[in-house]
Amino acid sequence: MKAVVIYAHPNPMSFNAAITAVVKEELEKKGAEIIFKDLYAMNWNPVLSAGDFEGYHRGNVPEEIKTEQADISWADALIMVAPVWWTSVPAILKGYIDRVFSIGFAYEYSAAGPRGMLNGKKALLITTSGTDERAAQQNGMVDLITKSVVNAVFGFSGFAQYQHKNFFAVPTVADNVRKEMLTELRQLIQDNI
Repeated sequence: MKAVVIYAHPNPMSFNAAITAVVKEELEKKGAEIIFKDLYAMNWNPVLSAGDFEGYHRGNVPEEIKTEQADISWADALIMVAPVWWTSVPAILKGYIDRVFSIGFAYEYSAAGPRGMLNGKKALLITTSGTDERAAQQNGMVDLITKSVVNAVFGFSGFAQYQHKNFFAVPTVADNVRKEMLTELRQLIQDNI
């Protein structure tokens, strides 16, 4: 198995970093080849420029985007790890999606309508939030992320299997609860990737 792991948190000591370490460890246990991307360390430019947008439609894709697309094409699984900020993923990850999951790579249009092009792949979005589960369900936060990122991006792009796992109230729960979250994550990776 081949996997791309994308980390989108500015603090290398965050719980998201611990999640990412567990993801990589569990993938390695499965014998996976891994390409790891820390968007903040890469100083990723999240802005889809007018020139880039027009270029995509003419088949003129910037080299940095071609590299990202080649890595995703190579992979069997794509795992993204990010916090939830204002009911969405951080701008750096949203910008990665905007720039990399472009027409001609992730999808195309035909007379029959849109068609995803990343068929047969698995995707997992792992997020953390400060909000507890009850409040997140009341305000619709989890549904928003699942619909806007997981279903709308991964589903639209043709991924065969995709899901979202959020860990709630991360800053306020006890350390043993965070350890239980990591144990749950280990099982999720073993069972689904």
